[in-house]
Amino acid sequence: MGPPSRPRSRDSCGAGKRSVRGLSPNLDSRRSNRISASSNFAKPSSPIPGTSLGTPSDRKVKVKESLSASEDIAAEIVVWTGDIMNVDSPESSTPAPPEISNPPDVVVEDMQVEPVESPSSSPLSHPSPSPSIQASPSLSLEPSPSLPLEPSPSIPFEPSPSIPPDASSALPLDLPTPLPHDLPPPTLPSSPPAPASEVVISPFVDDDVAPKAESSSSSLSAVSDHSDLSPVLSSVSSKATTPVDNESFKEAMAPAVAQPASQVTDKPRRRYDVRPKVSIPPDLTLYEYATQCIAGAEASRLNPYALHPEEYSMLRDHISHTQVTTYLNIRNGILRLWVRNPQIAVTRDEAIGCAKDSRWFDVASLSFDWLVRRGYINFGCVEIRSSRKPVAENSPTERKQKTVVVIGAGMSGLGCARQLEGLFKQYSRRFREMGEEPPRVVVLEGRSRVGGRVYSRSFTTKPKEISPHFEGKRYTAEMGGMIITGFDRGNPINILLRGQLGLDYHKLNPDMTLYDSNGKPVDLERDQLVEKLYNDCLERVSEYKFQQPTSKLIEGNRDLIDEGRDSSAETHKTIRQAEEAAAAQPYAAPVSEQNMAPQVHLVPVSSDRATGKVHTEPGTPGAQKAAHRVKDIGWTLKHGVSDDADLEIEPLTKEPNATLGSVIDKIIPQYRDLVDFTAQDFRLMNWHVANLEYSNATNYNQLSLKGWDIDAGNEWEGAHTMVVGGYQSVPRGLALLPTPLNLKQKSPVQKITYSPENTGKATVECEDGYKVEADYVVNTIPLGVLKHGNVQFDPPLPSWKADAINRLGFGVLNKVILVYKEPFWDENRDIFGVLRIPSSRHSLEQKDYSSQRGRFFQWFNISKPSGLPVLLALMAGDAGYDTEQSCNDDLVAEATEVLRSVYGSRVPKQPVEAVVTRWASDKFARGSYSSAGPTMEADDYDTMARPIGNLYFAGEHTSGTHPATVHGAYLSGLRAASEVLDAMLGPIEIPTPLIIPKNHSSLKRKASGVNNKDSFEARLQQYEIDMWDHIVSLIDRRPLIPTKPASNAYIFFSKSNYDNARKKLEEGRRPGKGKPSANEVRVMSAKMWKETTEEEKRPFVEMVEEQKRAYAEKMTEWKKLAAEWDEKATELRLKYESEHPVPVANEQEGEGNKRRRGTGVESYAEPDEDEGIVDEEEDVIMEG
Repeated sequence: MGPPSRPRSRDSCGAGKRSVRGLSPNLDSRRSNRISASSNFAKPSSPIPGTSLGTPSDRKVKVKESLSASEDIAAEIVVWTGDIMNVDSPESSTPAPPEISNPPDVVVEDMQVEPVESPSSSPLSHPSPSPSIQASPSLSLEPSPSLPLEPSPSIPFEPSPSIPPDASSALPLDLPTPLPHDLPPPTLPSSPPAPASEVVISPFVDDDVAPKAESSSSSLSAVSDHSDLSPVLSSVSSKATTPVDNESFKEAMAPAVAQPASQVTDKPRRRYDVRPKVSIPPDLTLYEYATQCIAGAEASRLNPYALHPEEYSMLRDHISHTQVTTYLNIRNGILRLWVRNPQIAVTRDEAIGCAKDSRWFDVASLSFDWLVRRGYINFGCVEIRSSRKPVAENSPTERKQKTVVVIGAGMSGLGCARQLEGLFKQYSRRFREMGEEPPRVVVLEGRSRVGGRVYSRSFTTKPKEISPHFEGKRYTAEMGGMIITGFDRGNPINILLRGQLGLDYHKLNPDMTLYDSNGKPVDLERDQLVEKLYNDCLERVSEYKFQQPTSKLIEGNRDLIDEGRDSSAETHKTIRQAEEAAAAQPYAAPVSEQNMAPQVHLVPVSSDRATGKVHTEPGTPGAQKAAHRVKDIGWTLKHGVSDDADLEIEPLTKEPNATLGSVIDKIIPQYRDLVDFTAQDFRLMNWHVANLEYSNATNYNQLSLKGWDIDAGNEWEGAHTMVVGGYQSVPRGLALLPTPLNLKQKSPVQKITYSPENTGKATVECEDGYKVEADYVVNTIPLGVLKHGNVQFDPPLPSWKADAINRLGFGVLNKVILVYKEPFWDENRDIFGVLRIPSSRHSLEQKDYSSQRGRFFQWFNISKPSGLPVLLALMAGDAGYDTEQSCNDDLVAEATEVLRSVYGSRVPKQPVEAVVTRWASDKFARGSYSSAGPTMEADDYDTMARPIGNLYFAGEHTSGTHPATVHGAYLSGLRAASEVLDAMLGPIEIPTPLIIPKNHSSLKRKASGVNNKDSFEARLQQYEIDMWDHIVSLIDRRPLIPTKPASNAYIFFSKSNYDNARKKLEEGRRPGKGKPSANEVRVMSAKMWKETTEEEKRPFVEMVEEQKRAYAEKMTEWKKLAAEWDEKATELRLKYESEHPVPVANEQEGEGNKRRRGTGVESYAEPDEDEGIVDEEEDVIMEG
């Protein structure tokens, strides 16, 4: 298979354009300067016709017939009625597969892969000023005409503005997935993989050819014992401007096995055939460049102004506090390169080109290594080019090759395997220097498909007419992971989906309507009042949550970073020396307590109705007395209730086995003593509780009071979206691009033998008798399967790991999906909710609502992402478990009854097609996703991530900051890959000194003309400096532009009312809560502004208008003075140049520059150090 072709020209400033120095090609040319670096890839507008993704034309696909005809049957039901639509596929006239009770596995023989000429192979214009690029012909898989298979519709690879147009291709989504599993025989674990010309692929029994299940209890549907579905992964994750140290573990809980992030080395320094600043576009101002760098860091889950805790540990012995600014500028510059075009890997030379001084080349190289290893750059479906020049053989004997086995082909397993493949290519030279070939990666998957709990099941129903925007896509519904909760602020799915795969997506409309049990819309004002009360309830119990540990906060100079300038200060004290010197002072804090990030308390302020997740803000939990608070949010107190009345919560939290649900269930009745609470209010309150249970896949009585919101503060930003044609396209892309992974499907693992001390090899045994020996094993088996004990570990897992498995929760969320001929609902709304009644309709007892509140409580209109008129209902909390045992006919009938309560007789008696998920019955999942179990401990998620010898762990249940999410699973795979590479290569090596002192002998030789390749450049720079010094001495500096004033009246209002807002907060404050925080005052000021009348706002509006008038006058004057200054400066410059001729390069310097222009960086993978033209007189050689 050929990966998407990529441009090799990297001139970002136009063809042939050079920097002001005119000596070196710009390494940043593949990334347009004017495209935002914040990773906001534009939504693809139209597919490129005829493009598809395939495998190399010299490969054949073979599928062996399975011994079991009933293996891996999906736990889904399909409902057919007499009013079925036209089921002919729009892509083919082949009829739909007939019904069969026990069909054999699909047998695919002689499936030849042939190149197909793409209609889009004409030249396509690129949004950047770079020349047009010719699109390469694509490859596609074509089934043998003798096979009864439908041709595959595909999801086009649609390029975003920052992606080269010729990188577009498509994923074949309905054919058996061409994933090779050319594993060696069990008796020869170290033998090389099968040749590329013959790749054996396990059968991809997708839902398009899966049989309809029969049931004795239902004429419409059936329940199977083994489910092949995936749960909704409620996605919430990191804003990531301040990173969280996920590697902090209790030493008493588990033995420390992690290696240091870096180690000091005395090896000879690396040679760099790169010029400073070559990755910094010369046509950007420093401010524009800095803005892009900051956005690049924020889009990569890193704080652009501060060191990550691991960076701090790595650099504290090598740089000073003042040098942190320069390091961050370099690191942010490297991240900028990546997010601008993640289809092209950042090379070491490009990274080094982000340094503005050759003294910092080693720092840039170190930062590059850290970013690559930790998965901040060069991850996902990106091609890593192999070295062009092989390393010389040290001996004629065959090199060793290690094996890494990844268990599970879900998002974490595929992400880990793909990352390992990329890392091994980027560090292939290191492995060969160690006398080894780069390791091979083997993926074992129990199912007949990839994706795990991300499963887009195809409908048998097809539309009579194909919508133009849906042409070539699959008609699917999401059985599991469904919603992407924002692309901004570091979500890695942004890079995968928009930056690399170019998949289309649909933005969910956040507006929704809640319908009461009688079908009437709930009054919006009443709905908001109850929601505020619910959020106040969560805020009060959040006082008892685990306190997140703080980490070191070593910041650079924000002003310099914002301006794109490095720090010029030179100090000889490293960070460690400065901290130890400070700690030695009387009454000073120890080093471990210095430079710590402030402790921030996050309190719930709102709930996300699409995902059930709670949004938080910094504040003080439960700061105000309950009576004062309910009045503040709009409720009226009962007659005789004092403003000082409060809730009794403390005793509830100290009861034995207290959980989130047990406490809230007893708090809600206490509100009834303060305000009038109706039965509808109870239904509304329990709708929000059901939404919380949806986000945790369990009844909230099974959630830890201390850890239920352990991932608070890690939300992404941006609109919620769904992938058009199926979220499963993302894991399939990971499996196929840029080359297919070595994947063996339908191989459930039953035993893992590992070495706890990492002194021997591991062995993985499958149920079919297949064995594979490995040096390292990455276990991504879901937590539910680990809890069931289906997989045997030899030796048994240590108690610290087994106890964490038992303490964490793992629940179930199920779905009922209904397909109709035509929509009868509001097509402009994507979400609506329905309040459920308890067993006693007008009950005011909280316990009566538990069993019913999560049944069909939330509905999604997924017609746009699925391509058919489809409604999807959630079964959360107790209802999720009840679904596992409920009759399919009864579920469809109940769903129809709920819909008829809202839409009346317009709802048909039967849907055209229906699907029900049963994740707890799926032997490969045993549930949906993890949650904070009642007895969980604060570091249980981190404990789950800890490796044991040569056994590593990944999966959403190992991510403390992003649990129960698709992106959390993917990030855990990147982490595990990083840990495996560190175990193989050791920590990152750091030369000493890391930064060459200014008075170093090598720099002195350079200044004296020895080995000075930049003499002409130095003269030219000095000439410019002298000229401007001369001009400034005569006419002073250019006038500064006036500062733009505040243009928002609220700013003036908040300043003048700050004390009033603070006093208002203090009025009902509970004892011991301290003074209101700045954020609390800000929130109160905003509320006061909303309540202020237009007449009261007028003075502040007039202040803004006056500021604008004054600013306009200053600007007019400035433009006049600036024009006069420019005119004088131009005259003085011309006069200076006539009196002092501009330096000219001599013949030797010109030849050197010519050679360098001829040896510009061509590769987008890390080149070997001895590649290209290397001349000792021209190399920048840093000697220790």
